[in-house]
Amino acid sequence: MKVLLDGSGSEYFMTYYRPVNNAQGLAIWGNWAFVMHDTGVCAVLDLSSRDPRPISVFPLGSYNSGKPSREYLNHANSCMFGATHWQNNPIPLLYVTIGSGTGSDEDGYFYRCAVENIQQRQDGSFFSETVQTICYRPDRIPHNEFESPCWGCPCFLVDNDAGFLYIFSARYRTKRGCTPVGKDNAFIITKFNLPDPTKGGMIYLGPEDILDQFCVPSDVLFTQGGTIYNSKLYYTFGCPQSGYPLRILAFDLQRKTLCAQVENLTEAFRGEEIECCGIYKDRLICNTCNGNLFLLEEGIIELT
Repeated sequence: MKVLLDGSGSEYFMTYYRPVNNAQGLAIWGNWAFVMHDTGVCAVLDLSSRDPRPISVFPLGSYNSGKPSREYLNHANSCMFGATHWQNNPIPLLYVTIGSGTGSDEDGYFYRCAVENIQQRQDGSFFSETVQTICYRPDRIPHNEFESPCWGCPCFLVDNDAGFLYIFSARYRTKRGCTPVGKDNAFIITKFNLPDPTKGGMIYLGPEDILDQFCVPSDVLFTQGGTIYNSKLYYTFGCPQSGYPLRILAFDLQRKTLCAQVENLTEAFRGEEIECCGIYKDRLICNTCNGNLFLLEEGIIELT
């Protein structure tokens, strides 16, 4: 049974300068926040100093401003660090959900996972290269016991403790009017083995690669981005400017259930659009499209 939690006591943490208007995915490593922006630009922030000026701004290896078409634009909607260190790099590989279109091409859905190796130069600046791209093909096997993982906009997340890759999506788009009359929407959480990054190139996943899956009936709209921590999948929702109140849902990956819902976030987040979340000093930290970071109340993670 899910627990309803009050997020009204969430705290403003800091504001940061945005190199591109739309801030999107967020990943935390130590005292650094790696904030993704539309097209695949990354800004690195120092959380210990709360300096609004990024330490470094650089394009991901998967940077794409919309070539060959808008569907391939790297919206960098969600991201999180894995546990693998590429060639002794102290910064682990970053898994970024890329793409913009909700359809597919011959390789699979436009929304893919770029595995990025972010490195720091001696002068303190950063750069990144894509070492692998993971793509889901929905049509490799026409029938099996699992539901199709998504309507075309999957989010890729890594369970670092267990070593699995998850696709988080929904049966239908999570906007009003997208669920057919008489149908129920649901979140679909699908489990895969985490591909070996040393194999490089494009990794194709299909129905035959699904290890497990569970679905949760959905009444929360407007998916954003998420992270996995201690076998709990935390995901953000909402856009108050469009009348979709902010929410955070927590899913227990071991029990395969929705375990908590954090409410009353819109006012605490100053009415801004939530984008993604990460873990900073054992607390959930969230970013907004306008370039602000907010900390959820202490104890929220323990209660989930």
